[in-house]
Amino acid sequence: MTVDIDELQAFCEFGPDRVYLLVAIARAKENPETDERDRPTIREVVTDTGDLPETVAQLAHATSRFDATYRLYLTVNARDALTATFDLRRRTDDWLEMRLHGNEEITAKFTRVDSEYKSVLQSDGCADDSYFIFDLDDATRAEADRLESALSTETTVGLVRETPNGYHVVTEPFDYTAFETDVAYELKTDGLLFCSYVGGAD
Repeated sequence: MTVDIDELQAFCEFGPDRVYLLVAIARAKENPETDERDRPTIREVVTDTGDLPETVAQLAHATSRFDATYRLYLTVNARDALTATFDLRRRTDDWLEMRLHGNEEITAKFTRVDSEYKSVLQSDGCADDSYFIFDLDDATRAEADRLESALSTETTVGLVRETPNGYHVVTEPFDYTAFETDVAYELKTDGLLFCSYVGGAD
């Protein structure tokens, strides 16, 4: 699978404080012989549509250094960079207070502020949209089409992406409590959209 840059660029809506995260994850079940320390999750912030191709290439290069199978994901919801900045500031204030009270181990947090910021940015509280991902495992294209058709009667379907195990169907938010379909799915309200394999596995 290759990354459909045009599709991602058409989907993403950037703004002054609206950014997205590209996340490369090496899942345990796809890397049973690799220790977790040898397959770190890598995140990169994307601030503009034009930066997507370069950022994808950066992550592909970064993951190629590890002997692991990586999946590349995009946060389906844009992230609020300003909210993340204030959240990080509160965290660093907490770390400083802990250090002043004798916690020497907390000092390590200050050496990886960039990583901490990206983690905060990915948290639910920094979501700037509310898109849903209907995650279909072991599904056929016909089942994905059937689910898309059913969802279209309830809301707007924004994107359908094939995944290694099935499909991701992205929709505008709606009251899903009464939604019925014979297609099995898992609903994710602030999920990661599968883009491709990257690195040594692409």
